[in-house]
Amino acid sequence: MSGGKFALLEVPDLNGGQPSYLRLGAAAPLGESAGDDLAERIQTFIDDDRKRDGSPDFVSESERKAETAKLHTKGGWRDHTDGNRITTTKGDKVEVIGGNYRLLILGRGEHQAGWDVSGGHVTEVSETFGGGTTIEWVQNYGGTWKVVETTIKGEVHTLYHGDVYDYYYGKIKESQIGTDTFPTLEITDDYIDDKNPPSPQSIPTENPTIIDRTWAKSISSYTGSEKLPVPSITDETWAEVMVTKTNATSMTDETTVKGESKSTMKAASITSSTKVDGTMEDTTEADIIKSKTTATKIITETRADTKDEMYGDADSYTKGDSKTVVDGIETTINLGMVNEVVLGAMVETTLGAEVTFTGGGSVDVTVGAKVDLSMTASIDVSVGPKLEISPVGVELNGSKTEIALANKIISAFNLFV
Repeated sequence: MSGGKFALLEVPDLNGGQPSYLRLGAAAPLGESAGDDLAERIQTFIDDDRKRDGSPDFVSESERKAETAKLHTKGGWRDHTDGNRITTTKGDKVEVIGGNYRLLILGRGEHQAGWDVSGGHVTEVSETFGGGTTIEWVQNYGGTWKVVETTIKGEVHTLYHGDVYDYYYGKIKESQIGTDTFPTLEITDDYIDDKNPPSPQSIPTENPTIIDRTWAKSISSYTGSEKLPVPSITDETWAEVMVTKTNATSMTDETTVKGESKSTMKAASITSSTKVDGTMEDTTEADIIKSKTTATKIITETRADTKDEMYGDADSYTKGDSKTVVDGIETTINLGMVNEVVLGAMVETTLGAEVTFTGGGSVDVTVGAKVDLSMTASIDVSVGPKLEISPVGVELNGSKTEIALANKIISAFNLFV
């Protein structure tokens, strides 16, 4: 027995060899008394090496560990029984513990569960949920306690009826579901039994199936505000197949960009279909509009009466053959001067009647060969003077009538048939 005063009340042979005793005062060396095999399972407290530098009432790690080292030698009260211990209290019961508290329950086997209440924090340990809880003092927000909980097994079903208000203020809010690297998580469970600490577990990750359904009277979502906009928003999606479907009675989509706006799409093929029962209106206002299309072939089909209005100069350039077919009547009205320049051969064929009316002066200059072929009657009506200048003028007509107020032909050679 160790030195020091103590009082011992002992029943050494309860029920044929089950000892029970109560010792007050100096402690006996651990290992000499019954029940010491259970007592030695508790040697530490979680707060012994908890990070708490700068916390209120800070006590250094060395002081905390030194006090815990006297747990089984300091003496005071020690009791044990191989039988059961039953306590009943009909009235109030008050327990005040000036130090730390650790409870280990083995569940009639080696199924450790319990609590560690040390340094003003409670840590629960059980086999129901694997994982751990870390509590430490950090310097964020002027200094605060941070709690990190890890659960590696469990299933949660939440049914809640009532109003819910969720407010968050902090520097970081991060959420992650699944992973693209598929690592294994190394997790060490919290433990109460110092004689049997658990080994680290390698937990393989698995990406879940996510289903999100919402029914509501109304849904409103706001990000930032005009007074305090979000400095930067990044939205990135990678998917093998993506289907988006929206059904609504009416829909308004408004986007305002103060600076530059860019849109890029890359796809093997694009199919776009729009069906509007009423009127479809598209309005674009810009200083300069640039449109560039590169394709092997462009096919455009429009089935509607069309009206095209343009205000301003128009410049069109076509490199390659151009063909226009009008199955019907084509009317072209020019309220100003028309300039037509042909740098190569020009062939005009009219299979029906052609009427040309010139209300002002007409000047035709052909640098190369010009062939006019009319298979039917051709009428040229000129109200003003008409001047034709050509080194060689050849006109072939089955029937031609020319009506002009003034007509002067100057040519080195004229042949009329």
